[in-house]
Amino acid sequence: MPIKKLPDVDIQILLGIAGLSELANDKFVFERMAAIIQLGGQIRGYLKEFCNSPLALAVCEKKIKFIYQAKNKTDLNEILSHAKVRYNYNEIVPVGRFHVEEEELLIWCKTSLWCGGPLCDAGFKRYMKLFKKFYPEYANEIGIY
Repeated sequence: MPIKKLPDVDIQILLGIAGLSELANDKFVFERMAAIIQLGGQIRGYLKEFCNSPLALAVCEKKIKFIYQAKNKTDLNEILSHAKVRYNYNEIVPVGRFHVEEEELLIWCKTSLWCGGPLCDAGFKRYMKLFKKFYPEYANEIGIY
């Protein structure tokens, strides 16, 4: 069952769980259900912290699709963990096959507020790359090229 962009996290979670009925013969269905429920809590936290950002709903949509694709519990744990990045001595790049860029952007927003000063050069470049990707109209408006 395809997950559509919906304005409410609870509806996305319910539809995600309902979509598991197509996987009824899957021995892993209860683990997937538990993962979707746990994801709902994470997304509600993002929505609260980031003032109902549409990015949080995009994270929910993508992670539910990943949960459907998971092969084992290790996959589910990776899906439910926060977006990870690494520095490859040239730039910051995403890590993992279940990486969600919208979640990474939310984390960069939070990190920039926490550090009390500017991000390192590589972190700032990654942050701006994602910002331009998801908010091109605002990036142009404030002069980020």
